[in-house]
Amino acid sequence: MLSTLSTIATFMLVIAVFYFGSFVATEGKDERGQQILGKASIWTYILVTVGFVGTVIIEAVFSLSVEDLIQVLTIMYGLLASVHSLLIFTFKKQY
Repeated sequence: MLSTLSTIATFMLVIAVFYFGSFVATEGKDERGQQILGKASIWTYILVTVGFVGTVIIEAVFSLSVEDLIQVLTIMYGLLASVHSLLIFTFKKQY
């Protein structure tokens, strides 16, 4: 189960990184792009903190093996990158 979710999260991560990179290369250099990146990054920072706390709680409750912990971290990172790209997409439409 974790392996499948980890694989899906990896694909989501790749897509999110390409979207982020294309936004930075095309629109991220002007003032509007910097504002969009700043707002998306603030929300993502909050989610990183929540994800860290969630990971610590999951580790404490379930006593994961190293492989499982790596897969959980991969899933978290894939979700965070996807949310960051979705926030950029949403803020791009708003501003």
